Amino acid sequence: MRRERLAGLVLFIVTFTVFSRVLVADFVQWDDNISVYENPHIQGLDFERLAWMFTDASYAMRYKPLTWLCYALLYHFVGLKPLAYHLTGLVLHCVNSVVLFVILQRLLTAAAGSRKETPPVTACDTVLPAGFGALIWAVNPLRVEPVARVTDLTYCLLLCFTLVSLWFYLEACRPNTERARHCLYYGFSIGAFAIAMLSYPFAFGYAFVLLALDWYPLRRFEGTKHLWQDPRARQILLEKVPFLLLGGLMFTTVLARLNATGIWAAHPAALGAEPFGQGMQALYVWTYYLWKPWVPLHLSPVYTALVNFNPDNWVFWTSAVVVVGLTLLVLHKRTRWPLALVLWVAHLALLLPALGLTERPHYTSDRYDYLAGLVWAALIAALLWKISTRGPLRAAGVTVVTAVVVVWGTLSFQQTAVWRDSASLFTYMIRELGSDPYRSDIHWRLGWYYATKGKTNDAMQEYQAALRIQPAEGAYIALGELLEKTGDYGGALTNFQALLELRPNPYDNVRAAQVLSKLGHSDEAARQYRIALALLPDLVPALNNLAWILATDENPAVRDGAEAVRLAERACALAPQTPVLLGTLAAADAEAGRFEEAVEKAKRARDLAQAIGDNALALKNQKLLELYQAHQPYREPANAASQTR
Repeated sequence: MRRERLAGLVLFIVTFTVFSRVLVADFVQWDDNISVYENPHIQGLDFERLAWMFTDASYAMRYKPLTWLCYALLYHFVGLKPLAYHLTGLVLHCVNSVVLFVILQRLLTAAAGSRKETPPVTACDTVLPAGFGALIWAVNPLRVEPVARVTDLTYCLLLCFTLVSLWFYLEACRPNTERARHCLYYGFSIGAFAIAMLSYPFAFGYAFVLLALDWYPLRRFEGTKHLWQDPRARQILLEKVPFLLLGGLMFTTVLARLNATGIWAAHPAALGAEPFGQGMQALYVWTYYLWKPWVPLHLSPVYTALVNFNPDNWVFWTSAVVVVGLTLLVLHKRTRWPLALVLWVAHLALLLPALGLTERPHYTSDRYDYLAGLVWAALIAALLWKISTRGPLRAAGVTVVTAVVVVWGTLSFQQTAVWRDSASLFTYMIRELGSDPYRSDIHWRLGWYYATKGKTNDAMQEYQAALRIQPAEGAYIALGELLEKTGDYGGALTNFQALLELRPNPYDNVRAAQVLSKLGHSDEAARQYRIALALLPDLVPALNNLAWILATDENPAVRDGAEAVRLAERACALAPQTPVLLGTLAAADAEAGRFEEAVEKAKRARDLAQAIGDNALALKNQKLLELYQAHQPYREPANAASQTR
């Protein structure tokens, strides 16, 4: 027991040390903004937010209520201090490595017992192979992404409770276990797995892994002839039903992807894609995670092999040969190599959610190996255990594995520096992408980050670099807004017009119209707002801003009080109790000669602005109120900014 505890402590310390640099890292604008620091749903523990956590799957196209709850608890106690979030993920990863070590010991002991070896294998005999198996998984460079990115705390939580579930399951299946004890541990196993799936339902194939373990090394099917007719075999199969049902939570994420809303609405689902292409993609993913963990070089948060691909390419046919060939081989050798069959089943099952069958494009991300990588940990532990009684082979095996751990640990330690902040991450990604057109997306993300830090010149350079590579919506919008912010309205207008030529979008018409208003071209701005409303009739900014022009423009040929009232009333109906919209309706009423209504609306707009702490807007409405009380409509000075929502 002392050796086990010492090994667990060493494993924890080594893993913590390798990834310790994440503790000085910031959040990164690679989904951390969506998940944490710009997510209003985790900034409190009230009933409304708790209800959202357990009912919403569209916000991030994933169902992970307990992960949201974990973020909310961290926010409640420490706010938005990155250290606390990174420390939580790192500690969970270290705990996962220790629990994996314990589970590998149990599995090795079960395998030895199934072979009826004498003398019986003790816990001490499994410390070294299980420890190295867990360590080689823990320090693999593919672990850097799920540990360093706060958004991937979900994977650390998921695996933690999945491993706890597996530990309880192994305890329940110990030989000669009393019925009551078996039921207790079995119930704990189901409960832990439920928590795992509520953290993120990614372990869809867990039930198949348990079934494979029942066959070997637990050998629970020994002596049974017909799986369903034999009562004992039927009981073992029925035990998997709760795990299958909990695995069904995965379909909440599938449904969210198929019915994406908000910022994800532009990401089409892949169910309508050609089946041959989907099948070849799945075969590629299964094969990719066979070799990538052993060649953890040139890592990146994004790999573009599956963005645009030809499924008839030799790479995909090679993947098909590998998957089919290995499946036939392990089935044929299942009696001699039972471990090979179990590990292959586990590999296929744990990667089921990572096949990308409901999204296009798909990416083979490092985080998807967080569960699947356990297969290699088990294999290394089994091989070291098998040669543990052979002196020279044992020494050679330990030497090789130690060398791999040192090399991988060093690479992981270096890779954690990449995730220090958004600038270092995006700069690294651009370098790794080389000439791939996808780097355009990363350039504008880097520009966005610089813009938030007030580095305007750096931001413009990145946006322009993105557009030189390929015309992208995000870069056009970001550059246009930055030019507008710096007062270069002509450049902003040119940018938005180029975007409109790229593809029609009412929001871009609104952006162009706002710049035109600032340039004093109110008639052309009105035309752009009308185009936007023709595409999206209830677009509130277009309704409001067009009403403002029609009510306040200096040119009488542009003004139209009746239409301004109609547009402003529609905007207020869509977004009631909004001071900006009420102020626009007051101006429209004044232009239409309805000064009593204008006074009443202006007072409400002023009071609402004061209530939300917008003193500038309250002061503006007070000045407008004085005009309306004098039966004078408001006239917008030339080149003034339009009143926007």
